[in-house]
Amino acid sequence: MRQDQISLQLYTVREETARDMPGTLRRISEIGYPAVEFAGFGTLSAEDLRNTLDDLGLRASGAHVPFDSWETDPEAVITDMHTLDCAHAILPMAPPEQRGDETAVASLAGSLNRWGELCRQEGVIFSYHNHDFEFAPLGGTTMWEVLVRETDPELVYFELDLYWVRYGGADPEPLLRDLGDRIPLIHLKDMASDEQRSDLPVGEGTMPWNGLLEAADASGVEWYIAEQDNPRDALEDVRISLQSMRELASE
Repeated sequence: MRQDQISLQLYTVREETARDMPGTLRRISEIGYPAVEFAGFGTLSAEDLRNTLDDLGLRASGAHVPFDSWETDPEAVITDMHTLDCAHAILPMAPPEQRGDETAVASLAGSLNRWGELCRQEGVIFSYHNHDFEFAPLGGTTMWEVLVRETDPELVYFELDLYWVRYGGADPEPLLRDLGDRIPLIHLKDMASDEQRSDLPVGEGTMPWNGLLEAADASGVEWYIAEQDNPRDALEDVRISLQSMRELASE
């Protein structure tokens, strides 16, 4: 991980962006992040956001785009990616009806392949972001295994959330090594040692960062993205994560 590969998933500061997207982006830039990953655009257009990013010297490492947007108008999604000069479009979560059994997951994989093909034709990389439920038993397999098996490796990539993999009972390090360049993006947050295994800023929990980052570097991860689902003080927590990631960075 290099320092210029560090980004922030803006879901972490969702309350702040809801009040003032441009002002929050400015604060993130001042904290020192070189890039952000969007989780919605708020009330602003992609054009407005691109202008703000350019003014602040920020890059768009990626954007989370909900399932309904992919279903209804994937071409508009791709247009927004081009406007933002954003190479990575990510489905952040599959709806419950798409993950109830192996047949449903195989159908979801077909949709991912279709959207991945549309993205590839337009020079955008399409990825799926995991939570913990992908690693729960699903008949004789898991949702994760079905998605990896049924998606085309030339069309569908993965944004591996290391915390959620571990929360779901799997080990993210061999996944990074086994899937290699199918994982261009990873989410980093730390895990508390309490019973709830709460999420924490990077460097404040029990995640084995040295081994994970070594595996990520070896597999060619492009962006290392800090995120918290439940920050204590969002702007302070993202500052702590950035400081820890800089200390872990190779240069």
